[in-house]
Amino acid sequence: MFQLFKSLADKMNMQIKSDMSIASTYGVNESQLASLSLMLMVSHADFISTDNEKLLAVKYVIKEFKLTETDALALVDFADKEANDAISLHQFTTKLKHLDYDERLDLLEKLWQQAYSDKVLDPNEEAMLRKVADLLFIRHSHYIKIKLAVCNQ
Repeated sequence: MFQLFKSLADKMNMQIKSDMSIASTYGVNESQLASLSLMLMVSHADFISTDNEKLLAVKYVIKEFKLTETDALALVDFADKEANDAISLHQFTTKLKHLDYDERLDLLEKLWQQAYSDKVLDPNEEAMLRKVADLLFIRHSHYIKIKLAVCNQ
């Protein structure tokens, strides 16, 4: 039994090291990769993935991380795999709690833009964003202000 737990822990550690080596190849840190993965999780929450949602993530990566389009596509594909393999939101939000409150608000705004990029407010996306806001200790009033700002653009 102990051997089973040890092999699972070793496998998880190897996966984490692999993830960070790929992320460092593109010059992004753990928080940035977690933000991108969350963005892609939100885009999948409505069970419909569009090219527009992926394009928005690629544009975000190009602008925020100063990557070429080829590198941005590769990083988005990697983060998309991370998002699809994710067990819960906690594995990403725990890496983002250290951000300043304003940075967390900015992240929530980006996530809302991702969710509302198809101009449809899906209940699954909204529920996921509510959960993310709670996990990042964002006040409900700020959550609502950001939601209204994005949805009324």
